[in-house]
Amino acid sequence: MARFIVIRLLQCVVAFFGILLITFFLLRASGDPSTLLASPNFSLEQVQALKAELGLDKSWGEQLGIYLNSIVHGDFGESLLKKKAVGIMIGDALPNTLKLMVPSFVLAMILSFILGVLAATYRDSWWDNLVKFIAVLGQALPGFWVAIMAVLIFSVKLEWLPVAGMDTPAHYILPMGTLVFFTLPGMMRLVRSTMLDVLDSEYIKMARIKGLPERTVIWKHALRNALISPLTIIGMLLPGTVLGAVITEQIFNWPGMGRLLVEATFARDFPVVQAVTIITAILVLGINLLVDISYAWVDPQIRYQRT
Repeated sequence: MARFIVIRLLQCVVAFFGILLITFFLLRASGDPSTLLASPNFSLEQVQALKAELGLDKSWGEQLGIYLNSIVHGDFGESLLKKKAVGIMIGDALPNTLKLMVPSFVLAMILSFILGVLAATYRDSWWDNLVKFIAVLGQALPGFWVAIMAVLIFSVKLEWLPVAGMDTPAHYILPMGTLVFFTLPGMMRLVRSTMLDVLDSEYIKMARIKGLPERTVIWKHALRNALISPLTIIGMLLPGTVLGAVITEQIFNWPGMGRLLVEATFARDFPVVQAVTIITAILVLGINLLVDISYAWVDPQIRYQRT
């Protein structure tokens, strides 16, 4: 198990370094931020002075060295636009994103497992048909459209819930509901299909013949053996949830990492975009590492087959 974890950890380090390089070069290729920050009345000398102040007058190799050295020392630099330490900006935005994303993701996973298992257990019943309808509907409707419709119906028309902000529990309902709706359908369908395969297997039939309670057969024996595929997909769904958080934060004016990233991207604020990408990469890679460890624990054969 230790060797399995070490190999996965090394893969995460390589992937993280690759993300750093891709982010660095794509940002530099996107354009010069000094063209946005410079006044139309600036002379050529003033523009060159601004580039020197921002460190953009150096070669890409020199900028890369400074960039990597700063990351190693935990220094994300200063925002080009707001002239504020990026670490402070991240510290203000990250907790707000986690307050929204973590409970939404956990709730979506709990609901998807419960609904998927029940749909497989009561196959072809009205309950199964309802779950399949919700899954198809959720995958067909874009997340941003659902968020806009939720605001229009529950905030504008009915005036039941606030449009934006995060001051009260009521402010969490619409953005959390949007993220849950964004994540739930695919996982729910996967849990249902894997449970159907497991329920048709011989050892489940043997467990029933032995007289085990149906609850034990479903939730202990069948579900554990059906966990491998859903656990793998959880690691793939997380980046989609991060993307959903970016859209949701924009629509609901949520002061988190997603909104910070969008603002910095339009302003070509390199340090902020780099820092948000780094933090997001750490979160996604960390969750994927935990997922790898968890399904190696669920099925011990995996830790030997993949090492």
